[in-house]
Amino acid sequence: MTDRQKQWLLRILLGGGAGVLPALALWGPLFAGGYSAPPVCRGLMDVLGLPGAAAVTLGLCFGFGAAVGVATLPFEDQGGRVLRRSLLHFAVTACLFSALLTLSLGMEPRWLPLWLLLLAAVYLVIWLGRWVGWYGEVRQLRRALGLDAGPSPLHWRETLPYLPVLLLVNAGLPLLLALLDAPDVPVLRALVLPCLVLPLGGFCPALSLGKRQGLRPLYPLASLLVFVPASLWVYGGQTIPLFWAVSLCAPLLGNLAGWAWRRQGRRGP
Repeated sequence: MTDRQKQWLLRILLGGGAGVLPALALWGPLFAGGYSAPPVCRGLMDVLGLPGAAAVTLGLCFGFGAAVGVATLPFEDQGGRVLRRSLLHFAVTACLFSALLTLSLGMEPRWLPLWLLLLAAVYLVIWLGRWVGWYGEVRQLRRALGLDAGPSPLHWRETLPYLPVLLLVNAGLPLLLALLDAPDVPVLRALVLPCLVLPLGGFCPALSLGKRQGLRPLYPLASLLVFVPASLWVYGGQTIPLFWAVSLCAPLLGNLAGWAWRRQGRRGP
């Protein structure tokens, strides 16, 4: 077995295991129900019974988690293989995601295109992140050859390649979540957006920016400026300072962590 094959196998096992864990943690709501609520997988259980429904659901969770686990590996190829393997990976991931939503969770097929659009947006974030990494490597090479033009005022030019990721996370995904959310129980807007999308989507790109470029205070400020008008639309004109603070502090902490990582790496052991 080659090193690349070992890497794929390790990512598949770790990602698949991580995908199964939420299903096991939510076993009661999925297969038993509670408080007069039927189990989420009731439709699948009516056809296959509890063992069959559990096997199918856990298998789909493992497959989807494995697909997420190897999400960055297709980008390590070169030329046209990057596009072909990335499209194939997205197709497999979308099929597993669709099966999980419709078969196990019983979602109506008419809502599936919106959720696939959300999946495509997340995939685009990964693509943009990889592009930013390539851009950073080119800048480092130009700097090593003495071709770098020097830092721009307030490092705006160094921050600019990360702007598409910021626009997608702070404006595109919130607007999409608002379209997907239920009007009576806005779980996506009340929990997923402030507790998952904003913290992770703000911290991780800013961490990469700090590791590659150092301290860039314009990025957290731009994060806030992009999210505020988007949030006014998403929340019907309501001002929610706590969510605004998350959109500012998450990238700020990420950039500081990346900057500290960069300085530690330069000092060496």
